[in-house]
This record gives sequence, structure tokens and C-alpha cells, in this order.
Amino acid sequence: MRPKSQQGFTLIELLLAISILGLMSLGAYQFLANTSQSALRLNERQQELLAVERLQSVIAADLDQWVNRPIRDELGDPLPAFVLEPSGALEFTRRGLSNPLDKPRSDMLRVRYEVRDGRLWRLTWTTLDRLQGMRPLESPVGPKELQLQWRVQASPGASVEQFWPPAEAGGSARARSQTRGAPEIVNLDLDVEPWGRIRRIYWMPSNDIN
Repeated sequence: MRPKSQQGFTLIELLLAISILGLMSLGAYQFLANTSQSALRLNERQQELLAVERLQSVIAADLDQWVNRPIRDELGDPLPAFVLEPSGALEFTRRGLSNPLDKPRSDMLRVRYEVRDGRLWRLTWTTLDRLQGMRPLESPVGPKELQLQWRVQASPGASVEQFWPPAEAGGSARARSQTRGAPEIVNLDLDVEPWGRIRRIYWMPSNDIN
């Protein structure tokens, strides 16, 4: 019989050690899996937040370069320089069209924001007075599954309007197109999960052209 100091593990001790090691390994795996999922969710949230910030920056850059230049649509009907439609679409003329080759053309373009299936789209026309069949450049902006509402005020303290030009400008497109200028204040409400409602206020520049 061997001395007690030279005896190995019994089968029960070995099974118990394996069981403990298995439980520790399972706990470590679950911890790493949860950490990985949390990091993935955090990265997704960061990307969504960055998309919201980019969206607000693009809108701010567009509105900051607004210019009072009415246009004509594909049918030749006049459209105001700044339009907020009852459907919620926002359309206006702005400066800032890039011209790296210094071609003899205008630096203005037409911009339109509209929501389709929970996604905000930005449409641009580099030719202001449109021809039939002319297609805009379209690109999605901001995160998916957002709710958006524009509201405008002619001046601080004025009533909040859901569309522009206001009703007193006249009922016909021609009458509305003669309403010069844009509202002084543009309010934007964004409902984005999981942050809820985000509100931005934009002050419009006084850019008139004759």
C-alpha cells in the first residue's frame, strides 16, 4: 500500500473538479457574451445618435443658406422660395452649389425634405426652374423609423403655422409664389427611439435677391 502522500485524486474528486471548472467556464462565457451584446447595442446606439446629429447638421447648413428665389415646377406653375406643405414636406431654394470648374452657372439649388415609410429623404435639383422629366438627386438622411414635424413662425411671438406660405397669402399657387421671404423661425421636432422627442429651432437668414 502506497503512502497517503502519494495517493492521487479519487473519481468523485475529479468529477467534482470538472463540474466546478465547467460552471466557471459557463459563467465566464455568459459574462463575455453579455459584454459583447452590450458593446454591440452601445455601438448601434452611438451610430443612431451620430445619424441624428448628421441630420441636424445637414438641415442647419441648408436653412442657413436659404435665398429668396421662387421657381417654376415641371408644369410651369410658380412655387415660392420657401414652402412647407400640409403633407409635411419642406422645400426651399438655397445658395452654396459647388462649382469647382468655375462654369458660368448659378450657385443656387432647390432642396426638398420629405418622409417616406419612416425615413427622411433629401431631394436636390441643381436646375431651379424644372423641365418635364427632370429627376432630382435623392438620398436618405438620419436614422430609420423616425417621426418628424416642421412648424414655422413668421416672427418671434407670431402664431405657429403648420404650413407656409400662410393662408392669408392667397389660395392660388401664383398668389402664394408672390409672398416674398421665409418664416424667421423654423421648429423641427424629431421623435427617435430610444431618446424620445428632440427639438431644434433654426433662425432663418435674411437673404433676399432682386
